[in-house]
Amino acid sequence: MVLAAANPLLFGEWSRSLDERFRVSLPQEWVATLVGDASDVTLAKERPGCVSVWNAAAWNAWLSAGVALLESKAAGGRLEDRIEKLQTLGRLLSTRHRTIPVAGRGRIAVPETFRQFLGVEPGADVLLVGAAVCVEIWRPDAWSEHIGQRMPAFRDLFEELTE
Repeated sequence: MVLAAANPLLFGEWSRSLDERFRVSLPQEWVATLVGDASDVTLAKERPGCVSVWNAAAWNAWLSAGVALLESKAAGGRLEDRIEKLQTLGRLLSTRHRTIPVAGRGRIAVPETFRQFLGVEPGADVLLVGAAVCVEIWRPDAWSEHIGQRMPAFRDLFEELTE
């Protein structure tokens, strides 16, 4: 994924609840970065209990470039010995992401297969976490486990990325 230098990095953590129609409101300070000039965003399944929200144009540019490279390799016969891996990638790409509209007040409706992946019901609490280049929607218990495993390495990671 190529980072657009003009976009600010997304940081922060917000607690939200899904309404009865599985809608969640994005923090207003994130909406402009995520939506840009469009009216939609792309959801991507990341790990069980987490779905990410991406700027749709950035996601599509990244995905199109990758698919074009795969098509070129396939046309040149360079993937013939990796058909099973290509099929696995195709299955994952077919179900991993979906572009959805952003409604008034920055609300998005989480589609059914993404709700199942998150493991949430209507009225459930979720956490919206700024992951620098995207926003992540987490089931709280999955977030606690994830961040608990990674927080001890925070200082080293920060120093590595800011050298």
